[in-house]
Amino acid sequence: MAMTTLKDLENAYNRHLKNRVPVTSSGAANDAFEVYALSLVLEAARQEGASISFQTVNGTKSPKTLFFRSSPGRIYSKANDYAHAMIDFGNDLIFEGHVGVYVEGLAGVVHECDVLVVDASEGEFCRRNMVHPKKNHTVLTAECKFYSGNLGISLGREFLGATLDLGKEDRFFLSNRDGKSLDRVLAHHKRQRFLGLTPLNPDSEAQTISQFRTAFRNQKSRRR
Repeated sequence: MAMTTLKDLENAYNRHLKNRVPVTSSGAANDAFEVYALSLVLEAARQEGASISFQTVNGTKSPKTLFFRSSPGRIYSKANDYAHAMIDFGNDLIFEGHVGVYVEGLAGVVHECDVLVVDASEGEFCRRNMVHPKKNHTVLTAECKFYSGNLGISLGREFLGATLDLGKEDRFFLSNRDGKSLDRVLAHHKRQRFLGLTPLNPDSEAQTISQFRTAFRNQKSRRR
């Protein structure tokens, strides 16, 4: 299969975001891959019955453009008017979807999350008090690796280390590339992942969305 390009990723996340709001792009494919992953999370939530909207760190609702982080940052940072998604399942079950924010684990260690879904009340608390989201309020995370070469086994070790602190349930490792050794390690440790994710392969999208749907479905069941 042909290598996934920046344009492929931009077309894909615009399609999943329903192309209603333009995304301000950094022009880097690895950043676009993170936005693409978020767009699949939002598509999964939508398929599970959520309504999706956007607002910014400064409180602007339905912004005219979406500006996402291109490097990890604090959820409360106002260096730019960063956007996040509001994922509303009704009955006060509301989450936020972010790109590139820090989360504090059980041991107090701060971890970078390429994609994060967190309780909306936690997001509001963290922005108001200028603190990082806590692991206990984290619904879903995704580590996103957009590579042109092979995936090294060290990536798996790093991911396993992070999930020891953040927990392993609904913590995903996503990459556009395949890696047999990496996949074997993550499978052995029962970590959720999809390797070979690309908008050029609709089946890979569908399988990834299905995993995200299960995560949201479990949240709805627990909080009824």
